[in-house]
Amino acid sequence: MPAMSTLLRGFAFGAWLLLVPVTAAAQPGTGAAGQGDVHRLTVGGEVSVVAGPVDDTAYFNYTDYERNTLRMSRLRLFGEWHVVDRVSVVGELRADDLTSVDAPALYVRWQPMAIAPLHIQAGRVPPLVGAFSRRAYGRDNAVIGLPLAYQYLTSLRADALPATIDDVIRMRGRGWLSTYPVGTYTSGPGVPLVSASTWDTGVQGTWQADRIEVSAALTRGAPATPVVRETNDGVMWSGRTSVRLPGGVLLGASAARGQWIHADVLELTPLGTASASSQAIVGADVEVGQNTWLVRAEWLRTTFNLPLASTAPEGIGLAAWTGFVEARYRPHPRWQIGGRFERLDFSTVRGDGAPIKWDAPVTRVEGALTYRITRAVEVRAGWQHNWRDGGRVHRRGFPALAALYRF
Repeated sequence: MPAMSTLLRGFAFGAWLLLVPVTAAAQPGTGAAGQGDVHRLTVGGEVSVVAGPVDDTAYFNYTDYERNTLRMSRLRLFGEWHVVDRVSVVGELRADDLTSVDAPALYVRWQPMAIAPLHIQAGRVPPLVGAFSRRAYGRDNAVIGLPLAYQYLTSLRADALPATIDDVIRMRGRGWLSTYPVGTYTSGPGVPLVSASTWDTGVQGTWQADRIEVSAALTRGAPATPVVRETNDGVMWSGRTSVRLPGGVLLGASAARGQWIHADVLELTPLGTASASSQAIVGADVEVGQNTWLVRAEWLRTTFNLPLASTAPEGIGLAAWTGFVEARYRPHPRWQIGGRFERLDFSTVRGDGAPIKWDAPVTRVEGALTYRITRAVEVRAGWQHNWRDGGRVHRRGFPALAALYRF
């Protein structure tokens, strides 16, 4: 009943905001003479409410921040303050289910030279791995749910480690609540391939020409575990390059490598913090837009270096790869049809038994029909179906209704 009460409060809050007229506008500041149009604040936001059935057995849509993406409400507030010429502060506040408030984005953006298309950003900066993580929420999502790469929890944990590979095999399909003998003893959620809920903390540079954009960053954590407070002594490097071709085609490639396991857990292993504990990931993406059609596809492959306290303290590599294809069609300015097909798969390991994939592969199909009531308000109805080769539940379908208000 507490979950239902929270959901009802979210609906009430979202409905109330739909009735409140809010205008996002640029506000002149009170800076030095001649700089009145430089010091300005731009604000905006969105409210989203998603209603779906309770899922307390399969947890297909459970996330690393322990929420169900098909059963939640969210308030997002965006702001950009132009401090001086070519320097601004960008941020986002987020409240989920009216129970928590976070600042997933907060950084300073600086353009060193007015004539050069180079920007430097420092703070909680946008991620560079993949393309979907920068459009994960709101109207730009073709359906209601998130892709498996950015949401589905593997059985691996950053705060607890297995002693043998059989400990990993026993947790197949249980990323929502896995347990290991080294480190944190209590059960807890695993990590996704890429976290879409938290942005990286560090420094990022972007150079953008007419058709080419190149970005590189040095941040904390890893793609699966971006952090604000340091959990180990490692840093992550990441990069992305995209090229826009004629005919509405966008091609992108990205890569990253960082330390994903907490240092206090590594200290419990035979090699200590010298144990291999990096996550490496590469990806490619494509987008094609023509008239009323928009088609996107993305592929990611990652390897987690995982120390096994008893049998392989130097670490083993566990690989995973995922891909999706999604399409959006607008037969009318007010109507939109969206769909996504995706697959998440894992490498094979050998324990005491026959060779087996270290986590349970997942296939997902999702569709949604959207109706835009006004320019600011839209509603969606969708269905998602999941198949999994392991875990307590092997298949499950979920209907969902969603409403979105932008201001």
